[in-house]
Amino acid sequence: MSTQRSFLTDYIAQQYAVSPEFLWRHHPNYAVFRHAHNQKWFAIIMRVSGSLIGKNNENQYDIVNLKLPPEWVTQLSGQQGFAPAYHMNKRHWLSVYLDNSLPEKQLLSLLHESFTQTK
Repeated sequence: MSTQRSFLTDYIAQQYAVSPEFLWRHHPNYAVFRHAHNQKWFAIIMRVSGSLIGKNNENQYDIVNLKLPPEWVTQLSGQQGFAPAYHMNKRHWLSVYLDNSLPEKQLLSLLHESFTQTK
């Protein structure tokens, strides 16, 4: 498990009082985080093959999918540390690499926006 993955999981538990849910037997490392009051997802942390997120390899990558305003998704999706959302609506969701390519402050800002977008 990556350091940023652990950091983000711990931060969500502390800041939002939400524990991860592991919904799929075939994907035991996919951690879903959702609001208690409306059950909407605001983040999903996954370990996926590079070929599924635009990399030309089969290496495994920790990512988090976050819901963001469409203009943010458009702006960020081409930058280092980001990819079109894996297995989610690519207009509203964005995959963020948890490989320390983004400063924690930026990662937490994006997480907060996703939390707000899904209230």
